[in-house]
Amino acid sequence: MKRFISLMALVLLVSVSIAQTSKRTTAYNYLRNGKLDKALENIEPCITHEKTMNDPKTWFYRGNIYLQIAVDTGQYKNLVTNGYKVAYDSYKKALGMEGANEFKVDIFSNMNVISEGLLISGITKFNEKDYTSSYDLFVNAAEVKGEVGVFDSLSYYYAARSAEELKQFDKARDLYKKVLDGGYTQPDVYGALANCYRELKDNDNAINTLKEGRELYPSNIQILFAEINFFLATGQSEKALADLEIAKTLEPNNATIFFAAGTQYDNAGKYEEAEAAYLRALEINPTYFDAIYNLGALHVNQAAKLMEKANAIPADKEKEYNDMKTAADGVLDRAIPFLEKAHNMDPSDKNTIRSLKEIYARKSMLDKVKEMDEKLK
Repeated sequence: MKRFISLMALVLLVSVSIAQTSKRTTAYNYLRNGKLDKALENIEPCITHEKTMNDPKTWFYRGNIYLQIAVDTGQYKNLVTNGYKVAYDSYKKALGMEGANEFKVDIFSNMNVISEGLLISGITKFNEKDYTSSYDLFVNAAEVKGEVGVFDSLSYYYAARSAEELKQFDKARDLYKKVLDGGYTQPDVYGALANCYRELKDNDNAINTLKEGRELYPSNIQILFAEINFFLATGQSEKALADLEIAKTLEPNNATIFFAAGTQYDNAGKYEEAEAAYLRALEINPTYFDAIYNLGALHVNQAAKLMEKANAIPADKEKEYNDMKTAADGVLDRAIPFLEKAHNMDPSDKNTIRSLKEIYARKSMLDKVKEMDEKLK
C-alpha cells in the first residue's frame, strides 16, 4: 500500500511539472499570436514554481511578454504600468542563470529597445515636469545600455537635468561629471555643472569648470553666459562686465546682452555707459519694456544726484546752484518720454506710475500728479 501511495505522489509531481512547462509554452504561443493578456496570465505562475522558476527560458519569455506590452500602442498598452522595467529585470534574471547563452543575442538586442523606450518615457515625464519620474527613467535607461556595454551619455545628461530641477544638486553634479568623463563634453554641460557647484557653495570648482569650458569653447555664448551669471551671483560685477563686453562682440544684435550690460553700468554709477547700453538694446528691440523703463529710471536717478549736488552748493553761489538745477531738470525731461512709453506698454506697472508721479510733481504738473494718484488707487 505504501508503494502505491509513493507511486501516486510521483505521478502527481510529474503532472504538476508538465503543467507548469505547458503553461510556459502556452504563454509563448499567446505571445506569438499577439494575445498579450493571456500570455501574461500564463507566464506569471511560472516564475514562482520550483520546476520553472530557475530556468532562463521562463525569464526570457517573461521579458519578451512585458516588453511587447510596453511597446504596444493598442488594447494592451495599459495592461501593466512598468513594462520596460519588468522586462529588464526579467532579462537580467535570465542572464544570471546557467543555460542563458542561447538567449543572450536576443536579450541584448531587446535591451536596446528597452533603453530607448525608457529614454522616450523619461523625456515625456520631463516635459510634463514630473522630474522625479523622469530622473528614475533616465537612470534606468542608462543602466540598461550599460548592460550591453554602451555608455549612454544622453540618458545620464537628462537624469542630471532632472536632478537639477529637483534641486538635488549633489546628484546632478555627480551625473554631469559622469557625462563629461564619458566624453560628452558639450558646452551646456560645463555651464550646468558649474551651476551645481555654485548651488553647493563650491565656488572654486565652479569657476574652474567654467574656465575649462571656456578654454575648449572660447566663442561659445552659452558658457560665457554661465560665467557671467556666476560672476553676477557672486558679486563680481567688474568681471561680469568684462564678459558682457566679449558677449557684445559675439552677439552684437542680442538686446538682452546690452540690457544686462546697462544694468551693471547703472549699478556701478556709470551713467553714460549705462545710457549707451540701454539705447543700443532699444535699437535692437524697440519694444523692450525693461530697457525702456530702466532708461527712464536711469535719468530720474541721475537728475536726483544732480539735485543733491545743487542743494549742497552754498547759498551765496546762486549762479552755480541755478546751473546745476537746470542740468538736473534737463536730465529729468529726458526721462519722461521713456517712462510714459513704458506706462503705455504696461498701464498697471506701479513702479512706472510712481516714477511718473514723482517727475510730474517736481515739474508742478498737478493734473498729471492727480492722474497718477488715481491710478495708484
